Amino acid sequence: MRRALNKHYMFSVEGWMNRLLIILLALLLFPVASCKTTGSSSAPTILREIPREDRVPLMVLNFKNGTLKKLSEEYQPWEFGIPSMIMTDLETIGIFNIISREMLKEVLREQALQQTGLVDEKQAVEFGKIVAARYVLTGTFMVVDGSLRIESRLLSVEYGTQLGAAAVTGRTDSFFDLEKQLVLEMTKHLGTVLTPDEETQIASNIETRSLEASLNNYAGEIALYKAKDLKAKGKKDVAEKLILEARIRFEKALQHDPQYERAQKNLASLTMGIPMTL
Repeated sequence: MRRALNKHYMFSVEGWMNRLLIILLALLLFPVASCKTTGSSSAPTILREIPREDRVPLMVLNFKNGTLKKLSEEYQPWEFGIPSMIMTDLETIGIFNIISREMLKEVLREQALQQTGLVDEKQAVEFGKIVAARYVLTGTFMVVDGSLRIESRLLSVEYGTQLGAAAVTGRTDSFFDLEKQLVLEMTKHLGTVLTPDEETQIASNIETRSLEASLNNYAGEIALYKAKDLKAKGKKDVAEKLILEARIRFEKALQHDPQYERAQKNLASLTMGIPMTL
């Protein structure tokens, strides 16, 4: 009996020590006062210091998962993850004001719709008008036999027309490079010519090179996103289960890539109870 109690005590102490280490890590890497968004890495340098009020308002919708049913569920987190990476890179340029998901969620609630995958061009333009965006970026992706293809389209809210499109294809485990290529292509359609140095900085801002870490992290973010909605509806028990699922996902992401700062920040935010803006 004493041996069992000692074992339980050691387990408890170890658990609290792990939590304490996570909190200390969070305080060192991510000061609470600056935790405004779930970023990709530690405060990437803003390339162009244009005043916020002069920046171009841009809305990025979730990307539709076109992967065949057998693999579709495995890659579903990228419906949320790929546009998140794109939003981070476009925000880093310093020219665009990215419409937050919270604002977009309110629009979708008003429209009695869900932000899952791609909407048609007419709906996307209407969303853009409501949130006062100038442009809307939508897209799709598909994984087939170890190959990933990402396609995107840029819409003008003012004219309701497509301004441009881009597509990239490569190995699935090179998703981070493919996303960067797509961003650089789309900036051209947005009328933004980046210098070679700026392109290099964008390309070097890699969240993680681990496929499994990326998918687990974004699965966790989706779970938190749903939990917040459920809490607002009074479904606290279901929300708590999703929060636990999110914690497990972030921990798995860090098992695959211990240096994955976005996952570190997400896990630390859960541990310290910091509200997350997605």
